[in-house]
Amino acid sequence: MRKALPSLFLLLLIALVTSRAIGQSFQALPPVLTQEVALNQANECYIHFINPSGNPLLLKWRQLEISMPAGWDIDLCDYGTCYVGIPPNGTMNLVYDTIQAYLKLIVQPGAMPGAAWCWFRVQEVDHAENFTDVYFSLYTPGITATQTPETASLRVYPNPARDLLIVENPGPQAIPARLFNSTGQLAWQETLAPTDHTQIPLADWPAGLYFLQTGKQTQRVIIEK
Repeated sequence: MRKALPSLFLLLLIALVTSRAIGQSFQALPPVLTQEVALNQANECYIHFINPSGNPLLLKWRQLEISMPAGWDIDLCDYGTCYVGIPPNGTMNLVYDTIQAYLKLIVQPGAMPGAAWCWFRVQEVDHAENFTDVYFSLYTPGITATQTPETASLRVYPNPARDLLIVENPGPQAIPARLFNSTGQLAWQETLAPTDHTQIPLADWPAGLYFLQTGKQTQRVIIEK
C-alpha cells in the first residue's frame, strides 16, 4: 500500500500538468453578433464565452479591427472592467465554475445612422494557441442590404451549398469579402473586382454554419455534406 501512494500521486501530477498544457475548452456564443442598435440611446451588445469544463479559466483579448461611423461612441466592457473607448487589449477576471465571461460593447450612435464592425481575438492566458475570434456587426434602423450598395450588389449561391459556393459581385466597385466558420475562425477571404465572381470548392470544408462578412452586412451561409 505504501508503494501505491507515490504512484497515485505521480499520476495525479501528470494529469494536472497535461491539463494545463492543453488548455481549457471555451467557445463564444455567438461568434458573430449581428444587432440593430437604436439611435439616441446607449445600446448593450454582448458576446458570452462558455466554459464547459467548469474549471477556472483566465482569458485575455485584443482588438484586430474596428470600423465605425464618425460620431459614434463605443465603449468596451469585459468580465471585470469597463473602459472608455476600446483599448488595444485587456485581461478578464478569472472565471470560476460555470460563470460566463463576456465582451460587451456599449454603443451610442447618437443621431448618426450607419454601421460598425468590431473584430476581437480572445485567448486563454499562457495558451496563445487556444483562441477564438469574435465579431460585432452593428447597424442602426434603416441601414439594410437594399440601402447599402456594397452589400446589396453581392450575390452568394447556392445557399445551402454542398460542393461549390459562388460569390459574385455584379456591381461597379470592388468589394472585400470574408467567410468565417461557426467558431469565428477566418476560412476564406478575397476582394472581388467589379463584375467578377469567384468559386470556392467545398470538398474539404466541414459542414455547418458560416458567416460571410462584406462591407456593412453579415450573411449566414450553410454548407451541407
